[in-house]
Amino acid sequence: MKCKRYKAKPLTVESCPLPEDRVSDTVAFEVTGVDLAGPLFLKGGLKVWIELFTCAVYGAVHLELVASLTTDSYLMAFRRFIARRGRPRTVYSDNGTNFRGTYNELSTVDWKKVVREANINRILWKFNPPTASWWGGFRERLVRVIKEL
Repeated sequence: MKCKRYKAKPLTVESCPLPEDRVSDTVAFEVTGVDLAGPLFLKGGLKVWIELFTCAVYGAVHLELVASLTTDSYLMAFRRFIARRGRPRTVYSDNGTNFRGTYNELSTVDWKKVVREANINRILWKFNPPTASWWGGFRERLVRVIKEL
């Protein structure tokens, strides 16, 4: 009896396509990822965090300093970001309590009335799954760069 030899086929890995809003041509920061880096300790013992806003299409970065991890502190940083860079259409983030709190506060707004009277659409907020720490790589990679600096 003769043994059959099996030749191993080379493994081919197909990568998943990126979401449509990450590869379409848009204005910078129209699709934004947000994350925190820190804490940092300033002279005098003040503890601050860096709020990192990343353009998901072009990789541009906008940094804001926040003095606490509260929803109000994040909302102020988000307002400063919008004043400087424009209002994003989509925001990607992890499930931090400050990001969830902002999402919950924005959910209480009557968006039908806002769209009707101000012609401003609702910001689409996309959260990572709670246990998927590997999601949001385009943000996490830049957090590492900031921490190394």
